[in-house]
Amino acid sequence: MFNIKNFQTGTYAKEFFSGHGSFGEICGTVTMGDGSIVNASDVYKLECSYEKDGHGVFTRKDSFTNTSAAPIRVNSLKSRFIFNGDECQVYTQFNNWQHESTGAWQSLNTAVSVASRSTRLTMGGTPFMALWSEQAGRGVAFHIIPNGAWEIKAFRTGYASKHTKVVVELGLHDYGMDLEVQPGETVAMPEILCYEFRNKLDMDCWKLHSYMHTRAPRKQMPMLYNTWLCRFDNLDYDVLIRQAELAAEMGLEYYLIDAGWFGKGAAWSLSVGDWEENQTGALYGRMNEVADKVRSLGMKFGLWLEPERAVPTADNVKNYPQYYMKGGTEEEPYYFLDFGNDEARNWMLDIVFGLIDRYGIEYIKDDYNADLFFDPKHTAFTNYHAGHAKFIKAIRDRYPNIYLTNCGSGGIRLDLKSYMLFDSAWPSDNESPYIEMRMYRDTILRMPPQGFERWIAALSIADRRDFFECFQGSNTGKLDRMVACGDAVWHHLVGVQDSYMDGYMTCGPVGFSCDLRLFSEEARAHFKEKIAQIKADREFWKTAVARILCDTKSVTTYQYSDVALDKVVVQMFTHETMQQDFRVYPVLDGAKDYRLEDGTVVSGRQLMDEGIEFHAETWVDNWHEMFQTVLEAI
Repeated sequence: MFNIKNFQTGTYAKEFFSGHGSFGEICGTVTMGDGSIVNASDVYKLECSYEKDGHGVFTRKDSFTNTSAAPIRVNSLKSRFIFNGDECQVYTQFNNWQHESTGAWQSLNTAVSVASRSTRLTMGGTPFMALWSEQAGRGVAFHIIPNGAWEIKAFRTGYASKHTKVVVELGLHDYGMDLEVQPGETVAMPEILCYEFRNKLDMDCWKLHSYMHTRAPRKQMPMLYNTWLCRFDNLDYDVLIRQAELAAEMGLEYYLIDAGWFGKGAAWSLSVGDWEENQTGALYGRMNEVADKVRSLGMKFGLWLEPERAVPTADNVKNYPQYYMKGGTEEEPYYFLDFGNDEARNWMLDIVFGLIDRYGIEYIKDDYNADLFFDPKHTAFTNYHAGHAKFIKAIRDRYPNIYLTNCGSGGIRLDLKSYMLFDSAWPSDNESPYIEMRMYRDTILRMPPQGFERWIAALSIADRRDFFECFQGSNTGKLDRMVACGDAVWHHLVGVQDSYMDGYMTCGPVGFSCDLRLFSEEARAHFKEKIAQIKADREFWKTAVARILCDTKSVTTYQYSDVALDKVVVQMFTHETMQQDFRVYPVLDGAKDYRLEDGTVVSGRQLMDEGIEFHAETWVDNWHEMFQTVLEAI
């Protein structure tokens, strides 16, 4: 469907670009070069550079330059792809708090768009669209690496009054955009990744994973602890010390204190923006004691921060109003650090550097819990995000080994640009393992799995063994039970099996955010063993690509592998099913032989033709179980 040769045969600017401003509308013809397309007038020059990797991932970088002697204004700027054919479907994802990466297909009758005009780059939607041709039986996946507020739009349009084509436009969001471009100045448009796929289920997302592993490899995938879902903002010194001791015993590597450590007295929420340790509440000035204890246990200490937002009652807003932009509503106003202001950004960097040095911080959870929807500088927030990228880079330059988690009320800043800036992301505040796995399934369509943190918020109910004893024969004698948080705030609980939790702890950083004292000895021992296993296999998981082999109401099956398909891990998650025998069909190298876990050697071609069988022992435990097998080429 997407053919690079067809892309190279266009003649007119409108086949590749769309935009307008004080200079009029982008029009005219283009000049083709080796991996480049240029449209020039006596006022501006548009340049497109592109390349394609060995797996078919096409990267496109466009830019707009003012070639005149006077400033010009730009009000719209987008890249275009044009396709023949008429019968298409479009996939997009809605994104909001606890409803992250909610995707669906719809027919393209007139136009379908997905956009975010917030400073949080995935507020309302994700920068990802897939186009499926019903005629060709194949599709194209489009990804934006956003550098500001963005939009992707697919629409049908008539050519020569009667011939229909499909156009996909990607670029900066037009809302409030009025860029003043100085003579000789160049404006970078959002970078675009796209590739053809034939598997409509997972859109060949493994191609994106492989590409990003080369471009932005994961340095580490640690085992984490976060205080938030243990007691939220009720930070008690003795409780935190005990959590640290148990976390170290289980094999966790980083320990982070979440929100509530700063401010004055009990009302820390009135001090968001003032990043000074609370001396009259929370830990009462004892945070360094906690940090020292964490380090003495062999873990690294971390802290939650939200440098992008401040409340009107914060001292910093009153003392440095010139560093903030106002947003929110009249009833609930917020102030946003002006990252595009060098002085403001460096001022906040000094605050962050001071905290890192004072407490020996080696792990930061960088949160962002509000939206600014209108850019007062009319740059589609390109100015803001360029400054934010410099902010993160400055932290890394000074502290190259620091671990940075990206959080924006969960996954509302979960995009490929953030994937490259941060080490990983807190994907949602909803910590139900079942809901998180749904989010995970849809998020890996647009991001490698290694960026998706797996957070466990659970507890044992082993003290009710007397109740479970009568069911001993139906659950292989296991009398311990575990329940997990079923939402963001422990209002609901869900039962969870060990095997399902084991599968949930796959191919990404694993974290615990709960009261570890409430795990039974049996549960802690199980997690300790699982954590050790993850560490032993971590090098494989750092570079694994993922495929979705099956996704139905009762079964979802994932395949993880290296790109060469030498090691393959297949995991089947059952949902609410009474089925006992299952067969899945892995993607393997048909020219290779594979050793199964029982030592049997079978050809890849035979395994792909005949499949792999999973057998559940009893139907009682088939709800929300995980079954796994490992294949290794010989």
